[in-house]
Amino acid sequence: MNPLDEIAAPSPKVPDDLYDEYLRREYQFSREVHALDMNVALFNSFILHQSAGETFLLVELLSKEKPKAGRESPLNLCLLLDRSHSMFGGPFTEVLKAGRVVIDQLTGRDSLTVIAFDHEASVILSSRRVLNKDEAKRRLSSVEVAGGSTDIYAALKMGLKELREFSGDNTIDKMVLLTDGRPTHGESEDVKFFNLSETIRDKGGSVSAVGIGLDYNEDLLSSIARLSGGGFYHSARPREIKKIFKKEIAHFLNVSHRALELQVIPRKLVKIKEIFGLPHKYENGKHVIQLPDLEKYTEQTVLCTIQYEPHPSGVFRLIDVKARYHHVGTGVEGEVSGWAAGRFVDDPTIIKRGKNPRVDKALLRRNVKSDLISTIRGIRTRVLSKESAQEQLRDYQRTLILSGDTREARELGEAIQQLARGEEEDASKKLAQSTFTLERGKRTSEDAPVVDEDDDEGGDES
Repeated sequence: MNPLDEIAAPSPKVPDDLYDEYLRREYQFSREVHALDMNVALFNSFILHQSAGETFLLVELLSKEKPKAGRESPLNLCLLLDRSHSMFGGPFTEVLKAGRVVIDQLTGRDSLTVIAFDHEASVILSSRRVLNKDEAKRRLSSVEVAGGSTDIYAALKMGLKELREFSGDNTIDKMVLLTDGRPTHGESEDVKFFNLSETIRDKGGSVSAVGIGLDYNEDLLSSIARLSGGGFYHSARPREIKKIFKKEIAHFLNVSHRALELQVIPRKLVKIKEIFGLPHKYENGKHVIQLPDLEKYTEQTVLCTIQYEPHPSGVFRLIDVKARYHHVGTGVEGEVSGWAAGRFVDDPTIIKRGKNPRVDKALLRRNVKSDLISTIRGIRTRVLSKESAQEQLRDYQRTLILSGDTREARELGEAIQQLARGEEEDASKKLAQSTFTLERGKRTSEDAPVVDEDDDEGGDES
């Protein structure tokens, strides 16, 4: 039986003792190109014939890129630093420390821009190669808190302009936006930020947003990050800023595949009902999904709901999938194609044994994300008591542990402790970070080397 055929003749009954092996061999697509491993699977490879219904499609992209001496691509980095009055004191001191840590990790091949903003944005260090680290640190240290309101839009727009100065075919173009406030000057409409974020992504860049304290707009910052393909972080305490910066720079320097685009193409009698959590559009009969850059040993998952119309008995190819990418190691533009096939059967007893455990885990993640949004809303509106919110979070935590999402489970544990201390707003923002991570469907591969993420407690790096 060739599962690539759109319609195939009915097959003999599958022996019970060979069922799992049979499913893996015939129905789960897997292919590796340029160290990018693609897996495509349905929630259930067996579907009842002559009936309409829905099922889930999971696409997994896993980078198997091995570490090499040095790195292949230069980093083109722009730091956007809020210097409004509310940043005075400890927060801005920690920002400058974090900036010096960033400079130490760059090389002469990398370029750096520093933009400070309050009611207006100013270039402190224009796009240039990091040839003199001491001079770059001196310029960074010259930034002072100026007061005034906060124009985040102007900073992003100026950052994009500066980022383009050293953008090249193989550069990793990134912005890091750090703020403790909301847009109180200039553009404030969400749609303006959404459009600019998409423009940044279309130009090959991304924005990682760091919110400090309790007054920033986490919904806006996480949307900027999501639409541009960057990360989102909540920093409850200024001393956490350095750790976040170090983590993000490590991600940037570890990119193996960028300009990732996934095309999901339904075949006859099939429609895509929903694509969870990632920016996408529909054009020319295919759904095009923009994916964040993929780091080494990192997995990106895409989960969709598909609808199918009645089929006769047999094997049908339901969905075609194509991933396009830029492979950083070779500079090659490449693509890998896959498909999802299902067998329509007349025996309902076969169907209940066909559940794919990897798709099931992805569904658990998606359900926790949806439930978290409701819990966050309950915390913000005081509809949920602290005790009820903690109990819900413990349930979600257990689910995440079962699905292998230990990092997100730890974040929920931190939020539970914050609620116990009466820090509802802090917990709400921590949960927004967890929701962002779950929505994006990106996580470190189980085969990745263990990295110590603990921040050092040493002094200032100057």
